[in-house]
Amino acid sequence: MNWVPLNSRQIRAVSYDPETQVLYAKFAGRGAVRHVGVPQHIYDNLVETSDPEFYYKYYLEPSRIQTSWWQKANLGSHAVKVLILLIGALVITATALEENGELPIHLSEITGAGTAAAGSGENPALSQQ
Repeated sequence: MNWVPLNSRQIRAVSYDPETQVLYAKFAGRGAVRHVGVPQHIYDNLVETSDPEFYYKYYLEPSRIQTSWWQKANLGSHAVKVLILLIGALVITATALEENGELPIHLSEITGAGTAAAGSGENPALSQQ
């Protein structure tokens, strides 16, 4: 990898692979940051600009992809959260079921339907005045 130094306090150097369009940027006090899908002209302008920090923040920072340990931990924490939600849903469903596998509350109890005599033709939800 061929690193090109930049005239910047924050961005020390950049490297670019034109075949894969991957740009790496080294920062002061940090490791390299990887950008995928960077056109050749963006890299050329970054190397030639008088203010590489501004150019980087405006054109490259939104597409930043870091490969570091915190992303793996972040993905793991999301997986744990999803697992906890699924277990909670299963527990709620299992506790709501009766021994015969049916829910203890019936739709007629919620809507009030079925309280009128069968075949009377009246709708119990509507009161006639």
